[in-house]
Amino acid sequence: MFIAREEIEGLMRDLLYVDAPPTGQIKLTDWARANAARLGVKYASELARHRNRSAPYANL
Repeated sequence: MFIAREEIEGLMRDLLYVDAPPTGQIKLTDWARANAARLGVKYASELARHRNRSAPYANL
């Protein structure tokens, strides 16, 4: 997983902070542990996805 320069800049300026309780049901760390065997097995190009937004990730 990569983080974009714009996302880093937003984080450094506290622009990506929300003063609200989490809306998710599971912590990312818990989800990652539960799905560790599947993480990193397939690659999905975000650039390809942006070029063809109607195609599902699996077909890129």
